Amino acid sequence: MKIGVIGGTGPAGQALAVQYAAIGVEVLVGSRSQERAEGIVDELTTKWSSRSLPLVPAENAVAAGADVVVLATPWEGVLATIGELSAPLEGTLVISMANALTRWGRGMVPLLPPSGSVTASVALALPSSRVVGAFHHMPAGPWGDLDHPIEADVLVTSDDRAAAREVVALVDRLPGLRGVDAGGLGSALAIEAFTATLVEVNRRYKTHAAIKLTGIEPHE
Repeated sequence: MKIGVIGGTGPAGQALAVQYAAIGVEVLVGSRSQERAEGIVDELTTKWSSRSLPLVPAENAVAAGADVVVLATPWEGVLATIGELSAPLEGTLVISMANALTRWGRGMVPLLPPSGSVTASVALALPSSRVVGAFHHMPAGPWGDLDHPIEADVLVTSDDRAAAREVVALVDRLPGLRGVDAGGLGSALAIEAFTATLVEVNRRYKTHAAIKLTGIEPHE
């Protein structure tokens, strides 16, 4: 399996890329610029030189040809980005991790996209893809530290039930993480919006909070 990360040169994309590369999955780190992708891959492989991470720099269009594609671009540009990639993404499992947030005064507040959530917007824009929302609450900086795994639950939403199960299993492969099926795309708005609350908690307590649910039996 290959994972392509569109917008993989940003903090969230880099964190996800190194996490999967660290367990032996080949990851295409995508960018609008091949040169930018090569620079980030050089930085990551140098930083984690003892781990032999299978990271490959690529333009977004190449990353879109992977078996699983993760959208790690800022939410404002995600629709424009995938609009150029709809053909290679047909039939592909596409994971959206974007949150629609904006600054209001000193804090961050959630926005309401016309479709109800960023994930739902992606699903509407890619009707031939298998769109799933996941990884919305992961703190990018700490998550990118391979020496200190984060203990967290990743809430997964999709109207494609089989795709949701695949992503839950994909999450479960990462150290410290547990995938939790949170239902269809109707749940995506609440999950994405809650990211603003986590940002505020992190600001007030000077930490990097993540989500951990109680009362769920561990996966077998």
